[in-house]
Amino acid sequence: MSPGVSVIICCHNSSTRLPETLRHLAAQQVPDNLPWEIVVVDNASTDETAAIALRNWPGTAPLRVVPEPQPGLNHARRRGILEARHEIISLIDDDNWVAADWIRRVQSIFAANPGVGACGGKSEAVTEIDPPAWFENIKGFYAIGSQHRKNGDVTDAPGTLLWGAGLNLRAAAFHELLARHFEFSVQDRKGAQLSTGGDTETCFALRASGWRLWYDDALLLRHFVPRERLRWDYALRLMQGMGRASVLFDLYLSALGCPPFDAYPAWKKTWLFQLLKVLRQWATVVLFHPWDCLLEPEGSSSALTFATIRGRLAMLWSMRGRYQELRTLIAGSAWAKPPGKKPA
Repeated sequence: MSPGVSVIICCHNSSTRLPETLRHLAAQQVPDNLPWEIVVVDNASTDETAAIALRNWPGTAPLRVVPEPQPGLNHARRRGILEARHEIISLIDDDNWVAADWIRRVQSIFAANPGVGACGGKSEAVTEIDPPAWFENIKGFYAIGSQHRKNGDVTDAPGTLLWGAGLNLRAAAFHELLARHFEFSVQDRKGAQLSTGGDTETCFALRASGWRLWYDDALLLRHFVPRERLRWDYALRLMQGMGRASVLFDLYLSALGCPPFDAYPAWKKTWLFQLLKVLRQWATVVLFHPWDCLLEPEGSSSALTFATIRGRLAMLWSMRGRYQELRTLIAGSAWAKPPGKKPA
């Protein structure tokens, strides 16, 4: 692949959101010797996403629209990465407004750190209406704020790895995963369905394969949040989706022998133990906050917790009979065995 940066924008019915995203990309201050492009992936859209993208691109970098008929964010991202022509991939959502130095910073991070397979930055919220009071407490689940407490190598940092919004990848690292038969284990977001996990899986696979993860809060984007995403019912559905994704997160930690699972006995890593643990959490919150669980009043932290637990419980139940198989598959995957030490 040639030097430069390929910006991938995955779109499903994005005609109303895309023009502003493209306007910010057109304002990029890119050195003349740094080639870049935009690849808009039209993921089973039923509106004029493709036509809007071509009609509303005011920039000088080349823009292409490629179709991905199979719905789902994982499918769209994979299509975009396969279509990219440059060695650095920047995954920008259709509601992400990147700072004017985004392309330059992304390229410089990878150039200065040859062992880095993925990097991410900080995001700020731009809300269509004044956000409700509860938004501040859960904005991180909207991929808003600082992802880590420090800049630099965050490969072994606790908590989430790097968000999919504004995730940047070394193309060679992702192609290496594909060559070693990496496949996503769960379904990521599809249309209006609120599920997640593809970014988590990608980061875990890169880390297990020997690549490093990097964070820099100077790499800044603004995340537009429309009024419908500031509704309480949306927040509850979002937290339920996060609950589902957390099961996968724990499964990767367990399969790859990461803390705290590295110190657990074998029986604590089983599906039954995880199920009983979630059922105990479910019973506890219902016992102490029954009306919040039943009525889900706006702003209730207990209602948000209960939604997360419901998501975990649903995900675990869907994995019954194959939890251990998935764990064994992840632990024994070819991509989880580094072929050689990456450059520092």
